[in-house]
Amino acid sequence: MRILYLFLFVAFHYSFRLYFRKIRIFNTSNYFFGRTIFVSNHQGSFMDPLLIASQRKPIVFFMTRSDVFNKFTRPFLWAAHMLPIYRQRDGVDTKVKNAKIFDKTNIVLSRNRNILIFGEGFTDDRIQRRLHSIKKGPARIGFSALEYADWNKEIYLQGLGVNYTDFNLRRSDVLIAAGKRIRLNDFRADFEENPAKTITEVTRILEADMRSLVTDVHDPEWADVHEDLMMFTRKGMHPTCFGDQFTLEQRWEYSKSLANWINGLSEQEREERMDLVNRINSYKKQLALLKITENERYLSETNAWNSTKSLIRIMVFLPFSVLGALHAGWLTILIKKWVERAFKRPVFWGSTKKVLAIFIVLIVNLPLLFILPYYLPWSNVSNWLFSSVYFLALGLFAQSFLVLLSDIYYLKRVRFVKSIDLGQINREHAALLQKIHEDFPVA
Repeated sequence: MRILYLFLFVAFHYSFRLYFRKIRIFNTSNYFFGRTIFVSNHQGSFMDPLLIASQRKPIVFFMTRSDVFNKFTRPFLWAAHMLPIYRQRDGVDTKVKNAKIFDKTNIVLSRNRNILIFGEGFTDDRIQRRLHSIKKGPARIGFSALEYADWNKEIYLQGLGVNYTDFNLRRSDVLIAAGKRIRLNDFRADFEENPAKTITEVTRILEADMRSLVTDVHDPEWADVHEDLMMFTRKGMHPTCFGDQFTLEQRWEYSKSLANWINGLSEQEREERMDLVNRINSYKKQLALLKITENERYLSETNAWNSTKSLIRIMVFLPFSVLGALHAGWLTILIKKWVERAFKRPVFWGSTKKVLAIFIVLIVNLPLLFILPYYLPWSNVSNWLFSSVYFLALGLFAQSFLVLLSDIYYLKRVRFVKSIDLGQINREHAALLQKIHEDFPVA
């Protein structure tokens, strides 16, 4: 493991545990090394590789789009276990370019290391709970490594499904599911007889398994309907509308089941449900006119606001929040504004903010670690120990600051929503929910 990879592993393992409310790993891989090519979906852009590598045990080498490699970035990317991969959409001769990369992946796998590759090859502009077709590159890499090792070592493919509720929303949830390990050695006879056909077949098996690891709404036009149904029923992977009585695993299974049921609808059956879809869209416009969210409507209707908890948390965290504002808060606000202005695609916002915040906050506050010991009143050892603990706690201070802002905003929203008469929209919600259960029995 290279030094930069180790640093990133520690930093992001820590920071992701603060960023997400819940992280669940389904079907864990309890090994560091294992000659496995992990193939993941790619919902969250930069966040996906950082999350997978920092929250799971296997040490991986990342296959990364080639256009980010240049004379300046190459040494850093190498130190972070990144290898370039060339795509047809990049306008290059991928066969020639990737042949050289396969020489490197052959060595990586022969040395009992693992590779992480994103099989779809690109990221959508926003969360879409679907899986695009998996490319043949992972299978090619695996069989190339087997030929390099003269079939004397075992090489595996394994699908991963990263399931976010919303990767751009702090304190949302994520579940990472691993599929079945495919032992490529078992396909030796088929590969030697017909390599192209075998690569296609293995890719088909991998893709079918990966579709069971994620919510997969085949028709993108119905992906928003799927999201709206989860919002109304409060059972699935919606980021804000969900019941605490459901575990993240139950919400994930519900989301998948709902998607599979929608996929099974015929064109006529979908057309019959368009009146309900239009009513849901009209309902969302009513919420927008009232300037409230569905979750705020629900909290008001059920009298589930918890202002006391927010007030207590503000008082308890206030001293730490001040430290968080001093060391990191103003930086995170500046980073947020710059990223949302500079990046047109929101899919990059959450991951870019996180990476920049970690490095910029670290660099800006690093002098503190070396200056503070000379101004503390205790012994030399105690001064350095306190300074080190304080420096490591900067992430907690920053989290306290963000929690404080969230609680203040929450209290303002409580006051605003309680001032609105929601009787009519509550009745519309009840009627729509009844109709949803009639038209979508699985919901």
